[in-house]
Amino acid sequence: MNKPKQFKGKVSENILMNEKFQYLHIELMEPYRIEFKAGQFVSVDVGGEKRSYSIVSMPAMDHAIEICVDVSLGGKGATYLKNLKPGDVVSFLGPLGEFVIKEENKEKEKKLLLVATGSGIAPMRSMILDLLEEKQDKRLIKLHWGLRFVKDMFWEDDFRRLHKYYDNFNFHLTLSKPPEKWPLCSGHVTRCVETEVELGIDWGVYLCGNKAMIEEVKELVQKKGVAKEQIYFEKFF
Repeated sequence: MNKPKQFKGKVSENILMNEKFQYLHIELMEPYRIEFKAGQFVSVDVGGEKRSYSIVSMPAMDHAIEICVDVSLGGKGATYLKNLKPGDVVSFLGPLGEFVIKEENKEKEKKLLLVATGSGIAPMRSMILDLLEEKQDKRLIKLHWGLRFVKDMFWEDDFRRLHKYYDNFNFHLTLSKPPEKWPLCSGHVTRCVETEVELGIDWGVYLCGNKAMIEEVKELVQKKGVAKEQIYFEKFF
């Protein structure tokens, strides 16, 4: 892993994607380049306190970082990021974390399952873009993403385009509070993984989201034959 450094960056975009999720694009100022692995995070200086956010962008875009934040709970970090304006300067330490695709296990993990809830999609997006567009990885990659309501949805069109363009990428969106006649899987994302994914010893499983989902999916996939050491997770709760 690359050694963490202190960075400064200038906000170029800050977009409220819906009532719940905020997207920021931060152009690096000092240093001008960042080397990171897909899935890693940065620690942002929020009024003298530190808040951790996964990098959404792919490593090939090394002149900037993108982050995605759940601002619905109104915490100090979320409020700080939500109120930033284009041109504002942000300080952060990075890259940090070891929640990355284990390339050394590629022969063992011939298929990949990524399961996220809410803003846990952030590191998954970086991983997926890096695997498909940069590394041209041909392994089967399944993404299951759980949200609550239709109004919470974002990036679904981007993932559907990737699903259409790359034969080895499958995207499955789950709503726990769906509208009537919702055509896709509904309820907890764990149930959809249980009914829709055939697993075994040749899978690597990556989890990011709330604690309950992580614990449930860990137990489920082990029952389906995935070795404990081939389950990796990042917690946001």
